[in-house]
Amino acid sequence: MRKKIIVFLSVLISLVFYATVYAQDYKIITDMCDNRVEVPVSPRRIACMHCVSPEKIMTLGKGSSISLMAEQSLWAYKLFPEIKNAQNNKSVSPEQMLAMNIDLVLYTPGMTKGDQYSAAGLKTVCAFSAETRPMNIDEYMENFKRQVSLFGDLLGPDAKAKADRYNKYFDEKVKLILAVTSKTDKKHRPAVYYGGLRNDMLKSQGMGSVMHWNTEVSGGNYLPQALTDNHANATMQQILSWNPDIILLSGYVDSPDIVKNDPDWANMKAVKNGRVYRIPRGVYTWDHASNEGVLLMIYMAKIFHPDLFKDWNMIKEMKTFYSEIYDKTITDQDAERILNCLPPL
Repeated sequence: MRKKIIVFLSVLISLVFYATVYAQDYKIITDMCDNRVEVPVSPRRIACMHCVSPEKIMTLGKGSSISLMAEQSLWAYKLFPEIKNAQNNKSVSPEQMLAMNIDLVLYTPGMTKGDQYSAAGLKTVCAFSAETRPMNIDEYMENFKRQVSLFGDLLGPDAKAKADRYNKYFDEKVKLILAVTSKTDKKHRPAVYYGGLRNDMLKSQGMGSVMHWNTEVSGGNYLPQALTDNHANATMQQILSWNPDIILLSGYVDSPDIVKNDPDWANMKAVKNGRVYRIPRGVYTWDHASNEGVLLMIYMAKIFHPDLFKDWNMIKEMKTFYSEIYDKTITDQDAERILNCLPPL
């Protein structure tokens, strides 16, 4: 009898332990599509089907909670080695996610629609919506900070504190940049073309996009704002007629040779004057709504208005950002390699 009681108590203790470790409490949050959604209080297994989500999660110190994601940059794996445990999200079905005990799926409408996941019984959170693009700089700042705050609300109190810290940093830096660029005459600002998504120079970001507002903050006239889609396609005729002063290449472009060795681009003002710049790619590429976008604004301001921003030290800014926001230490050499789109040594 005593033996049976001991066995019963052992089973009971195991069940209590299991319930304590694996049971989930839930909370209600409002996502970027303005849906009120129920999510675990402390999600431990997250499927990132929205491309920028892993970097947001890493920023807030919860990289170990990522179970599925697209392949990340070599800098991300170096600085956040905990993400090496995540699996590639390519072609993973909702049924497979259920078998993995995924707590929630991060998606974006139009690219990774959430219906297929919610229909399978998975909890879903809209991490970005191009349908509600900001139409001025103030809206852009609030929308960007709102997304960071969403991840803070999603990931718990420690993450919320880091999100608040990031938003304060973002506000301070953007206001410092605008204090200079807002005084420049828009007629004399450089005309800027951005392209190179999927290594195609005709693929850009259009009106109300992250690159539109980052360029405006930095004191440039953003030519692809004439395009209505968030991820937009320009024509060669449009670009030739714009004849940009500056060309910015996405961090995903393999090489500046994509325009320098192309006869269609060779006679453009930007190419002839050597004003073609490849956007850096650190933990994430800076031109795709990553939290490093605040560094991109400083980087571009120095390109657009070198005399006005000559006292801004890019290496120092990067080291401060990586320390205060990512809680990571990088060297001068690291910063130089990131600026030049080079991998870590």
